[in-house]
Formats: sequence, C-alpha cells, structure tokens
Amino acid sequence: MQQGPQAYAETGVEVGVWPKISFDTLASLEYVQMNAKKGPGRGPGPVFWSDTTLLVEFNDALSVDGLFQFKPREPLAASNPNKDLFINRGGDRREGGKMKELYIRYGDWRVGKFVQDFGRAYALLPGPYATDFIEEPEEGYEPSEMVGVEKIRVLDDESGGWRQISVSAFMVDRTFLHQSFPFNEGMIHYKDGGVGNTKLPENVMATYDVFNHPLGNWAHMNYQVSAIRWGKTFGAERGELWATVGGDISVPLKGSVADTLGGRYNQLRFYMEATRRDNFQGVAGRTRDFLSGSAEYMAGPLVFDLTSAQRWTKGGAEPDQKDESYTGSIGYTLPSQTVIAISAAREKVGDRQGLYAGIRLTQTLTVCSRCQVKGTSY
Repeated sequence: MQQGPQAYAETGVEVGVWPKISFDTLASLEYVQMNAKKGPGRGPGPVFWSDTTLLVEFNDALSVDGLFQFKPREPLAASNPNKDLFINRGGDRREGGKMKELYIRYGDWRVGKFVQDFGRAYALLPGPYATDFIEEPEEGYEPSEMVGVEKIRVLDDESGGWRQISVSAFMVDRTFLHQSFPFNEGMIHYKDGGVGNTKLPENVMATYDVFNHPLGNWAHMNYQVSAIRWGKTFGAERGELWATVGGDISVPLKGSVADTLGGRYNQLRFYMEATRRDNFQGVAGRTRDFLSGSAEYMAGPLVFDLTSAQRWTKGGAEPDQKDESYTGSIGYTLPSQTVIAISAAREKVGDRQGLYAGIRLTQTLTVCSRCQVKGTSY
C-alpha cells in the first residue's frame, strides 16, 4: 500500500546475484448470503477473491511491481431496489481479474498504475466486510484505478517512528489495464466522467505518514494525514477535494520481544479514520463524510474484531442521507497459514437495510519469495 524505503542498505553483506523475483498469492473462498429487510437478497453461494503480487528487482534501486486482482466485478442491476447494499461484496455477481497495480520503482520514485497513499482504512480495518463503504473511489475514498507518478521522501530522524512524505500526480486509468476477464468491465472514456477522469494527470495528492511497530510490552501508534485535489471531470460542476486523518494504536498485553516478532502474544489494536469529500460527485456544495473505527483483540492465532463505519451525504439537490455499517468476526490462523473466519455485517443505506454473513477461508501461497533468476536463493 505504501512505498517502502530502500530494500538493501549498504551493510557490506553480499545479497546475491540480480535480478530477484517475489511471487505471492493471497486467495480466499467464501460462502455468503445477504438478507434484506425488504426486497431481494443475494445468495447463498460461493465467492472467490485473490490478490497476486509480482516483484522483479533488477538492482537495489530499480524494480517492477504488479498486483493482479480477481474478484466479483459485475454491477448489480439498476432495477434492483437493494443495489446500494453491500456494493463491494460478492454474491450472485460474475467475477473478473485485472491488473490493479503495475508500476516501475526507481529509488524514491514510482511511475505507472498504483493505489495512491490516501487513507488506510480500506486496507487496515479488520474483518472481510468492514470496508464496504470505503473501497473504490466513486462511493468510497480508495483512490484506485489511477495511473501517475509519485515521489516519496523518508525523513532521516526516526526518533518518532519511520516518517515519510509522499506527493503524486495522477489520473484515472483509461488504458487496457482497466479491462477484466472473464467478466469485462471495459475501457473508461473521458466522457464517462467520474473521480479522477481528467484529460491530464492534474489530480494532486500529498501525504504524511508515521509508522511504529510495537515490541515487547510497548504500545505504539501509526497515523496519517493526507489531502487530494481532484480536477474537474466531464459534466461536473467542480473538482472534488478530499482530506483524511487516521491512526491506530497497538497495545501488546503480554509477551517478550521474541514473542512479538513470532506472533505468539496477546494484543489490543484500535483504529479510527475520518475522511471528507467536498463537492461530492462533482456537485458544488455537496459533501460526503466518513468515520470508521475498529477494536481488535488478538490472542496468538485467535482474533476477535468489531468495526463500525458511518457515512453522511449532505447538500445539493439530493436529500441528506446517513448510512451505517457494523461488522463482527472471529478468525483463527492454522499452522498452514490458513485463516478461517466467520463474519457478519449489518448495513443501512438510505431506507434499505440488510445483513451479510458468511464463512471465509484465506490461504497465502508463496511460489517464489526473493528468488534469484541466476544462482540459488539467499
């Protein structure tokens, strides 16, 4: 999600022959059902998701990163009165795969298609259904499907944690990378409008991040402040302005430093993030505000979490609206790195309400982690 510092410092240790390759897949299979208070539901049925990452490092400064994502992509029918409930979840929708990220990194620069470093709730809120309001840029605030350039600077002073500043300019992906298979989302055209769909990469973001990692019994906090100025798109009155602030605190309850590094410890983790979209959907004076939070308890392989997301839409010709989402899940990690989770979410959007529940199996598959093209892995 964030671009990291240089992978190899000048330690004088031989790291082997270049290039090196990492190839990992995080795959999940769910059995889910959505029941609505009124109107049609969805399911029960299976849903498959996967994220496959590829990293090719040519030297300690130059690399190519890719993320291929397979998930349900077919939009819900416009005639479905519950089409706005759980819009980012599966269930009775055809799936397709496409490149969500594909970029070149050189030192502290990266160029290509990547998710800009704005907000972190869509990646960090626990539970599989907690981020439904937040994912994707049209209804939520995940700046995905963008191509551009980014410059990152990691500050030298790490007394307060690893701190970085990133600045990027970008526009919506109107290339073939937006197409998916077997369900094809098609190409985006300028006349389609939508967030970031400008003629040039004139959308600009600036972000300040602080990262800390708890060791032993010491609690630490991570936080982010970020803003995006979006250009005016086709048919819009104004360009949007986004701002977000969020942070999480991890509190190890017991365990040594070695236990912490090995995952054999108890921990409490709290997360909160607030975001505002001014001129929502290009309408002057219309706003959409988000507030999300979570509480998570981890006891070795066992995890319990509760989350909530609130969304307020105000101004413009449309009536004001408040939407709510609540989720809870229990997960267990097996020695094979297989995660079994039982989750449920209740969502209210306008005058519609629904309950989405299911069981999920998630497996990490590593084919090649930093393998050498020539010679043996190190």
